[in-house]
Amino acid sequence: MTSESRQGATVIACLFLVLFLGVADSQVISPLLPGIRSQFSKTSAELGFLFTGYSLAAGISVLFWGPLSDLFGCRNGLLAGLLIFGVGATICWLSPDFRVLLLGRVVTGMGASMLSLNSISYAAGYFPYRSRGWAMGSIVSSYFAALILGVPVGSWAGDRLGWHAVFGLAVVLSVILVVLVYIFLRPLGSPVREEAGRGMSLFSSRAKAYGRFLRGKETAGGLSASFFASGGAMGFLAFLGVWLHDAFGVSGRQIGLVFLASGCAALLASPIAGAVSDRIGKRLQFILSSGTFALLLLALPRLRWGALLFVVFGAVSMAAAFRQGPMEALVTELVPPESRGSYIALRNAFSQLGIALAASLSGVLFENRGYSAVCALGCFANLAAAGLMMIAVRRRDL
Repeated sequence: MTSESRQGATVIACLFLVLFLGVADSQVISPLLPGIRSQFSKTSAELGFLFTGYSLAAGISVLFWGPLSDLFGCRNGLLAGLLIFGVGATICWLSPDFRVLLLGRVVTGMGASMLSLNSISYAAGYFPYRSRGWAMGSIVSSYFAALILGVPVGSWAGDRLGWHAVFGLAVVLSVILVVLVYIFLRPLGSPVREEAGRGMSLFSSRAKAYGRFLRGKETAGGLSASFFASGGAMGFLAFLGVWLHDAFGVSGRQIGLVFLASGCAALLASPIAGAVSDRIGKRLQFILSSGTFALLLLALPRLRWGALLFVVFGAVSMAAAFRQGPMEALVTELVPPESRGSYIALRNAFSQLGIALAASLSGVLFENRGYSAVCALGCFANLAAAGLMMIAVRRRDL
């Protein structure tokens, strides 16, 4: 292995760990809720504020972090994000009441949004586009690793040591990652560094950039495709466990096996998917994967409990994995490097909005029409994502 390939592998490993921490933190809160509810005597509706506060803080603050990432560089953004994340986790760890815990989740969400934004921006700046699909696929496989590793470990720690200890562990990991990022990730420089002395003129120019992204055909297409792709992935997933329990009477452990099997399949597929997209094109793979995702969702609610259901859900997860890395690589190439942080920030905000809307609509549909209607919504969203990418983003070199 050459020194260049070793450095590339080090970059991927560092960014993988950073994203793993952010994703695992957002997912692990669910199994901790019984302990939090018991200690603070809160209703389910009140506990929901822990999710809402986190998501809103992440979705809104990322629009401010994008311009700062363009100005000061994404390595500095990663270090700042880890520090803010660590502060939020510390507040949660030491929280004496529910209000302080909620404040900690808000601060943590702000830091986590910086981790996602700057990890993708750093990978885009470090890896050339011809190999960026493989790199992105390897890095975003952390999403699936967090599902099959981070959540079980966090749940075990919460059961044995209490929910406070899980946030204490997050503090320790954030400090370790600050050290690793500082040592192993070299600064990439900032294309807009010359604007550093202009104060609020930077934010004015970046706000105008947001307007250009919304007016541009390709950039608006990338935003819209991300909106529908994220919504199409989350809508059906949010109520999958409830459907499995209600339809087949299976236990929580059996439902966990479905997620474990599908997560392992996606984790293995993600780096391979990125490498394939470097050969056939990220745009084409996004379209094909989204179409496959849509068709599989139509089949899922018609299955009985058994091996075939595991196979189909594993195929759904692989379709998501084959789309995720190429999508991350593609959107980083729709704008010049000096606007990349701002564009990814706006894209992340669109994705969060798509997730929130799909989850809300899926709840209404599940209550009134059943899981088949939820999957039909997911099918529509994924087909919309594929269609928008096909119509709006026409460059064949992508």
